[in-house]
Amino acid sequence: MAKKLQVYMIINNPIYSEGIENLMVNKISADANIIRKENLKTLIKERELDINTSEILIYDVVKFTNKDFNYLLQLTSLNPKFKILIITSNICISDVKLLFEIGVMGVIKNNTLSDQFVEFVKKILDGTKILSKEYWDLIVEYFFHSVENANLVKDKCDNIETEMMLYDELTNREKEILGYICDGKSTREISENLFISLHTVETHRRKILTKLGVKNTASMVKVAIKTKLYAL
Repeated sequence: MAKKLQVYMIINNPIYSEGIENLMVNKISADANIIRKENLKTLIKERELDINTSEILIYDVVKFTNKDFNYLLQLTSLNPKFKILIITSNICISDVKLLFEIGVMGVIKNNTLSDQFVEFVKKILDGTKILSKEYWDLIVEYFFHSVENANLVKDKCDNIETEMMLYDELTNREKEILGYICDGKSTREISENLFISLHTVETHRRKILTKLGVKNTASMVKVAIKTKLYAL
């Protein structure tokens, strides 16, 4: 028997809250139990763990504080299967990175359309991590320091879906070279840093491309970030 869905909502705007509640009941699960909470502290204090339910928190936040991160970490520590979806209009790249590190499953814009919101929630409940295209674009552009290079990656990315990817395990040397490539180092710079020939660097580069199943450096970096072979 499928577990009943328990939906915790921390949303300040009552109209917005009502709209999301209707989507959860009408589009996600008709018997979803909607529980509205005032803040994260109240949720942690009053929440009761029920192994017969599938839990998700929908948290609408304007600006993150250290307390927010601590409370979210407490929730994911108490129950690693607890799903958390963050809705926000303003977030920095370092906050996105930290949120995923502490176990948050999704970060989306507060102007996300209803159909896309429903799709995101379903994927999160299935165990897929989600990041809105707008935030993914910011990360890519920040990383590449160039809109031209960023477009090579972002054109095909509607959102990040962190799934198990099948790729051959890289050797330690290949991981080392991949790290340099992700840092923006040239073939010559890598050669000089590792005291190996230019030909050897290029040989490793080709092997990395093959193992990750990509055709160019931009895609290589994208996969490295997505699979956590490289951390921003």
